[in-house]
Amino acid sequence: MNKNQIAKKYSRAMINSIQITEIPRVVEEFKAFSKLVDANRQLKLLFAGQIFNEGEKEKAYNALAPSLKFNSNTEKFLKIIIIQGHLSAMKEIIATSIDAYNDKQKKATAVVVSSVALDEQYTERLKSALKQMTDREVAIENQIDESLLGGFIVKVGSTIFDSSVKGQLRLLKAELMR
Repeated sequence: MNKNQIAKKYSRAMINSIQITEIPRVVEEFKAFSKLVDANRQLKLLFAGQIFNEGEKEKAYNALAPSLKFNSNTEKFLKIIIIQGHLSAMKEIIATSIDAYNDKQKKATAVVVSSVALDEQYTERLKSALKQMTDREVAIENQIDESLLGGFIVKVGSTIFDSSVKGQLRLLKAELMR
């Protein structure tokens, strides 16, 4: 099973077993745990490595859990993720859980890549247009890419709208090469 399949499995389980209002907290605690493990090589070897068996990993997590002060839902899912040996898919689990939560809440995040920062008025117009297109509340995340000649690229979920000059030139080139 690849990391994306693992992530979908856990995010689906989370959405179905936890109250929707609890999910943001669980995701934030997942992020905190992931940072902790990434920063500490010994914890990474303990929980993500193949050296220790399931029982030893569970015992180690149970010893560490009280100092983390996570809520019971987070502890339950982290324990399962660690024992099943899926900690290496934690970043994918977090991303997929956020997507599933946003989908359930009819929200989306649009990543807008432009050559300059978007002003507030343009951002609001873009939000409105994307809301009509996606039928979701849209949050805009602006990224600057100075290599773009003009225009912008919008990524909402797996959909990409490329209205950059660079993208248009690439399309023109492909059309001319036919």
